[in-house]
Amino acid sequence: MLRIYFTIAGMIIFLSSTAQQQVDTTGTKKQLQAIHHSYFIHPSVSNLAGKSTNEEPNSLSIHLLSAYKFRSRLSVGAGSGIEHLELSLLPAYGYLRYDLNDSRATPYAWIKAGYAFSLEKDETEDTWYGSYCESSGGILLNAGIGIVLYSRQNMGVNMGVGYRFQKISVTYHDTWWGAGEGSYREIFTEFNRFELQLGIVFR
Repeated sequence: MLRIYFTIAGMIIFLSSTAQQQVDTTGTKKQLQAIHHSYFIHPSVSNLAGKSTNEEPNSLSIHLLSAYKFRSRLSVGAGSGIEHLELSLLPAYGYLRYDLNDSRATPYAWIKAGYAFSLEKDETEDTWYGSYCESSGGILLNAGIGIVLYSRQNMGVNMGVGYRFQKISVTYHDTWWGAGEGSYREIFTEFNRFELQLGIVFR
């Protein structure tokens, strides 16, 4: 998984260095408008590092979000993606970002909040006793800081670090001969992960 992550990171750095050679230093009115307020699309890949019960201390997270940046430097948007934290998850969240300046090297802080849905199918453990388990996602919270390096009018490369909280639950049902009655137990797992993020910003 780390090999995939660093391969993607290398591709992003290569695209950035290629685009940097095409920078127009004169600037235009259209470029300034794009810097101060515009829609943007932000695909990113992150490594979520931390302790895990399934011997997976590093998880790959791929996200895509769309947002609008206002003249106040505040950006508002929403996003989704796919990732694996013991379960395969589909996150959906709201997104806030504040830029510290409007230059080609723009530091920023971000917040994401939403819910991650489980993509796992219910698993039957014992058809005779009717035992099965079902998984569901849970709330997600994410905050961090980063920097966008704009190498041309409509594209930039971002790097960031952050904190990620994710909650999931798995419910185990035990019934007798499909009678529909029995016991169940629900197990909640909370993940606290360090996030290292790389991505591209198109505006």
